[in-house]
Amino acid sequence: MESSVYRTAWLQIVTSVVAGVLGYVLQGEAVAKAALYGGLVALMGTLLLLWRMRRSEQKILLGTHQHLWLFYRSSLERFLVVCTFLALGMGPFNLVSAAVLIGFVASQLAWVIAPLTTRKNN
Repeated sequence: MESSVYRTAWLQIVTSVVAGVLGYVLQGEAVAKAALYGGLVALMGTLLLLWRMRRSEQKILLGTHQHLWLFYRSSLERFLVVCTFLALGMGPFNLVSAAVLIGFVASQLAWVIAPLTTRKNN
């Protein structure tokens, strides 16, 4: 599971750079910065997930309810971090809102693409 999250993180980095380059070529520097920012927000969510996964490995002897609580807590943390940084990007940072969202969504597509790139040994 952890290796697929690493793969997803790398794909998110690549996707963010591609979105930034396309934004720069098509619309200019402001759109490129916003698209990169959106991609980095998605990457932060993925890295937070990876960090929580590693911390939960140390707590292997916890009960089922405690593991479920950690799962819910991690989900809520990631949701709040992503929402906060998206709001900052579109609000006080004054980035191009559509480009922030496009960069975020494009980077999140790595979660769909990453499993397709794995080879299954039969």
